[in-house]
Amino acid sequence: MTPRPALAFVSLILIAGACLLILFTLLGGAVDGNPTNQFYFLEADTSGLGNAAEISRWTFWSACRVVDGNNVCPDVSPAYPFDPNRNFDTDMSFGGRKFYLETRFGFAFVLIGLFFAVCALVLGLIALCSRIGSFLSSATCSVALFFQTLTAALMT
Repeated sequence: MTPRPALAFVSLILIAGACLLILFTLLGGAVDGNPTNQFYFLEADTSGLGNAAEISRWTFWSACRVVDGNNVCPDVSPAYPFDPNRNFDTDMSFGGRKFYLETRFGFAFVLIGLFFAVCALVLGLIALCSRIGSFLSSATCSVALFFQTLTAALMT
């Protein structure tokens, strides 16, 4: 007996977990509720910058202040740029527009990656029944991996 069916279910569980974690990362800062108000991709001490909070956390949606360990994000907007000059009304030098563009493109790439990851999950269910579903699932999973890797490279 081959381990193919067991490996198919393991791969579906892993892809479903990846979709869930991508969704949590994407929704962090957009929704003011538990657990998404605890997700962020950068925390910094911004006490000496313009009108910034003492500690700021950046999400895909806003630069949030921290209250009791949770994000409080005013003025939420999609593809919020990492640009301390604009975020906190200061004129200090932080590397120009490089970070601004990286975070804007990173938001678009994470959406594309999530779309292909969900497609890979749905096609993975079809892959249990046919070989063409298996091929399509692996192809969309590879595309999702590419865009998620590109997002991670832009965000670090």
